[in-house]
Amino acid sequence: MATLEAKIIHTTIARDWREVYAFMAKPENMPRWASGLSSGLTRDGEDWLAPGPLGEARVRFAPANDFGVVDHLVTLADGTEVHNALRVVPNGDGAEVMFTLLRQPGMSAEQFAGDAGWVAKDLATLKSIMESGKTGRKMGNKGNDSRIDYVEFNVSDIAAAKAFYGSAFGWTFTDYGPEYCEFQDGRLTGGFTTTGPVGSGGPLIILYADNLEDMLARVEKAGGKIVKPIFTFPGGRRFHFADPDGYELAVWSAQ
Repeated sequence: MATLEAKIIHTTIARDWREVYAFMAKPENMPRWASGLSSGLTRDGEDWLAPGPLGEARVRFAPANDFGVVDHLVTLADGTEVHNALRVVPNGDGAEVMFTLLRQPGMSAEQFAGDAGWVAKDLATLKSIMESGKTGRKMGNKGNDSRIDYVEFNVSDIAAAKAFYGSAFGWTFTDYGPEYCEFQDGRLTGGFTTTGPVGSGGPLIILYADNLEDMLARVEKAGGKIVKPIFTFPGGRRFHFADPDGYELAVWSAQ
């Protein structure tokens, strides 16, 4: 049987290899850094479903292991199977992540080089996430048990969400690829993602303001829609607004 041309793309990450593996081994984290899965993954038994321009692909990941193996088998809509070999190994106090790219039959040299470039870009995104230490939810840290730890918004346009919340509330942001952005308000951390359906509803998120009238003006200037003007409630006053994607939030003040 003929062999295929292979290229190993790798990156060095300054973080314990076990932590890198733990993050990579969770399929739900892959859309944050693997551009080929940026449309999101939906669990279907032992497999995960990934929508794409050529139809829905079925992905099966290697089971949890102690050897840093994050291999996954991708079955395309036409039945073609692609085995992606992805490994994490210790490199001193850090980690080395390696992806073995195979040149598939009929693939031109230009296409092969293009795929290699995309893999290198994905690994660079992974490196940025891991070395920033901001890998999303922090469940596992002592003191976080039973506490609200993270808030996530499904949005239609990350740039628009950043513009609104940055203008209205002064939030800061860290981008993790085209489908995910982390926000910080100085106390709470959360994320904007385009990998899920957009819609209002769910628990009401309430922010605080020292000057309620000033905050209402800032929200309106940034493009928010006031759905409940300022009213009193036990403990203070508040108003409700809808952001550009339709999420309803509230702002309250003790004054």
